[in-house]
Amino acid sequence: MKTQRTILSPSEFAWFQLGEKSLYDWQIECLEAIGLQGEGLAESLSVCSTGKSATARTGLPVAIAAANGSGKTAKVVAAAILWFLSRFPRGQVVVTSGSFRQVEKQLWPALRVHQKKFPAWTFLQTELKTPEGGFALGFSTDDPGRAEGWHPKIGSETDPVMIIVDEAKTVPDGVFEAFDRCTRVFQLWVSSPGKPWGQFYEAFHSLKKFFWTRKVRSDECPHIDPAKRARDLEKYGPDHPLYRSMHEAEFTEDAERLVLAPDRLAKALEGQPQPEEDGEVVAFLDFAAGRDENVLAVRRGNTVRIIKAWVEKDTMQAAREFVRLLKTEGIQPGQAWGDADGLGTVMIDAIAELGFYLNRFHGGQAASDPDEYANLIGEVWHVGATEIERGRINLGVLDPVTFKQISTRKSEWSENGKLRVESKDKMRAEGRHSPDRGDAVLGCIACGSRMSGAIRANSIHVPEANRDSFSNGLVTGW
Repeated sequence: MKTQRTILSPSEFAWFQLGEKSLYDWQIECLEAIGLQGEGLAESLSVCSTGKSATARTGLPVAIAAANGSGKTAKVVAAAILWFLSRFPRGQVVVTSGSFRQVEKQLWPALRVHQKKFPAWTFLQTELKTPEGGFALGFSTDDPGRAEGWHPKIGSETDPVMIIVDEAKTVPDGVFEAFDRCTRVFQLWVSSPGKPWGQFYEAFHSLKKFFWTRKVRSDECPHIDPAKRARDLEKYGPDHPLYRSMHEAEFTEDAERLVLAPDRLAKALEGQPQPEEDGEVVAFLDFAAGRDENVLAVRRGNTVRIIKAWVEKDTMQAAREFVRLLKTEGIQPGQAWGDADGLGTVMIDAIAELGFYLNRFHGGQAASDPDEYANLIGEVWHVGATEIERGRINLGVLDPVTFKQISTRKSEWSENGKLRVESKDKMRAEGRHSPDRGDAVLGCIACGSRMSGAIRANSIHVPEANRDSFSNGLVTGW
């Protein structure tokens, strides 16, 4: 028995063939967005449910961030798979998740609910087969190699590939990159919101123009008890990351541990003060080698700008460029601070040989406020972030890289209960880049003459009249 090929759109298919007569508006929107990716593929199906001739693919890949318990797997992912194989019986569906339990215990049972409607199909534990050779295969992997090599064997009109990443927040970036090398026509990423970085997060931010996106709040899902929403709101408050993730579909997981969460940074940028460049001038140099960036940031008054960020493997070439930039910007030696940890010592020495002497900043040294902070770099990040959030710093139009670096570094507690920031090595291990631009921006905010050699959260904002003139030499306490 062959598959009865459908000409219905995905939501029509779910309604009429699967009997899903209680689809919510957002579920219909998402299913239709999935179907739009395939318009114009098969000549025999070129007249879609709207009655219009489809001659070219019009839809974007779909990314859905939905509140917990919204029904995204059972009502959207399962329906999309069954529709796809009914429309393209030789098609290939590849489904992965960060958890095999999600595939085995959530998605495949949702597919088997409709098993009797497809008597010619074979439903296995995590596989589905059609008589024509089409299939849906579910697996969980953190190995990008298993995510490669999915391509049509005949042609996109006959056996197109659909790739689905369920609970996408838990899937490593390498798996997404491997899927990018596949020849797929249909793509669906779906998950509850999670950490504010990674490929799923970027689909709603820096890569948003490449996706059709939908955030689904809990109040768009009538089956979710409003009393639970009210209880969680009373328990956690509207700004708590758990409430915002569960009910508002916002990427705020672990936000209570971020030095400056993305939503708070975005809000600060919307309300930043008018630029006032009269006043103190402070430069901060962050050094790197290889793929990390050398960065020069300068603060003039309340205005902070990144002058240049670039990759340079040759230490002396980088040193010469720093000196050139500092002189071009009119920076005096006493106004410039350089990260002296690691490679920084070599760079500062090289810059000194060129006749420009920097104040040495050692982030691992004791904080000037040791009662609160475990080390100096932790103090600089938290104090600098506070200055931004309180509307005292004008950052202008912040580029996406700098925005991401400032808003993805976490706070940590040391063994003795003092606040610090996570190490760069830990960030790299989690797939996040070294926050070189963030260090430079926050460094030039927190360093300078107004601290009189010390940083204190309650004294970093000093009236203009009380700021002392700073010319050159080392400031103590670093």
